[in-house]
Amino acid sequence: MSDVTAKVKVYKSPSSNPDVRLDFTGDYSDGRNQEWSTATPIINLTMYVKPEVAEKFEHGSAYTLTFTKED
Repeated sequence: MSDVTAKVKVYKSPSSNPDVRLDFTGDYSDGRNQEWSTATPIINLTMYVKPEVAEKFEHGSAYTLTFTKED
């Protein structure tokens, strides 16, 4: 199986602990995600990460999420 990629946008928000909440949602611009979606692509992923990891993500920016099967 080849990798599947999803185009996502990230939104950062503080949480009740020292971690930062990252919410990833589908990026609908310019027909992105048509590779795996027949209609409006829906993907939702939430991660709580250390502040130093959150700094690597720019709020509202687009990213590519890659799914690779592990053996």
